[in-house]
Amino acid sequence: MTRIGIVGATGRTGRYALAAVLRRGDCSLGAAIVSPGSSKLSHVVAETALTYSSRLEDLAECDVVIDFSTPDVSGAVVEMCVAHRIALLVATTGHSPSQLDTLRTHSARIPLALVPNTSLGAAALSLLAREAKRMLGTDFDIEVMEIHHRMKRDAPSGTALAVIEHIQGDSRVVFGREGQRQADEVGVTSLRGGDVVGDHTVYFLGQGERVEITHRVSTRDVFGSGAVRLAMSLVGRAPGQYRVTDLL
Repeated sequence: MTRIGIVGATGRTGRYALAAVLRRGDCSLGAAIVSPGSSKLSHVVAETALTYSSRLEDLAECDVVIDFSTPDVSGAVVEMCVAHRIALLVATTGHSPSQLDTLRTHSARIPLALVPNTSLGAAALSLLAREAKRMLGTDFDIEVMEIHHRMKRDAPSGTALAVIEHIQGDSRVVFGREGQRQADEVGVTSLRGGDVVGDHTVYFLGQGERVEITHRVSTRDVFGSGAVRLAMSLVGRAPGQYRVTDLL
């Protein structure tokens, strides 16, 4: 049975991944890591014999780790996984370029997936947008808009950036547009407010018509169940960097 460790196990999304592990019959919880200041520290994880821990060393016996922590913690998590040859699914967003370079460097030694959005629908959004661009060609302008709750730390979202990777090509990406649109640009707009879990829309704007491809999330449970499915798919793969589209 696959043993899954979760870092950030009581966080906004990590708790849903923990619940998803406990619901499944083909995996088990190997470790539930929380911050040293967590009110859950040393408490028993419901339905298990484990306790919430702040020690990354407790991940050593896991087959795969899901990281829902913070960019600053991800570096220590990946080092722990490399030391014990554990597959790692990084679902944290907001990493700096240097932090991303560190993660990618370690992917030479373990299977590592950078997945900014673990919902399966978000993966479909990227693939559908890429296909729409191929079909519609250069006669349609492309704009991406994303909306999240007021507490989200990064903008644009990791999901929006992942979509852009699939559709940018040779186009210039413009964040928070000002002034007139130029030819061959992909615009990105971020809205923040309320309790929006996550909305993403890719617009293809032509003369007299437009195509909109939208993905909306109404519950974080989809992130938890999706993360576990993707993590299970990562186990047993060769070292390297994987995207969500590689794992589905």
